[in-house]
Amino acid sequence: MATATNRIPTRIAPAIDTLMQIKDVTEENAIEIRHIWHTEPDRLVARRRIDDVLDTHGVEYLGHHKRRHLPVWYANAGDTYATTVLFFGPVMRVATIGDYVERDLIVDRSSPY
Repeated sequence: MATATNRIPTRIAPAIDTLMQIKDVTEENAIEIRHIWHTEPDRLVARRRIDDVLDTHGVEYLGHHKRRHLPVWYANAGDTYATTVLFFGPVMRVATIGDYVERDLIVDRSSPY
């Protein structure tokens, strides 16, 4: 488990109960997801490891958040309206990608590379 000495202070993760709203996520999975996000220094590696825990279909780029001006990545759950995790820089959220797209919060959907 993360300790005060190895936790990345700028990372924000959803609560365990919130993560458990994702289909098939157990309390143990939620604890592991939070641990990965708070301790893995490389965000790319953290996103991939979280994708493995969620058993989703890879992490994909969605676009840039209109208000935060940060790239948005998500764990592909296979359905636009399936609850999953989205990553906005150091912030991880539980939501559906459909909600963000419908509310016109995602811009510049071109490749980040």
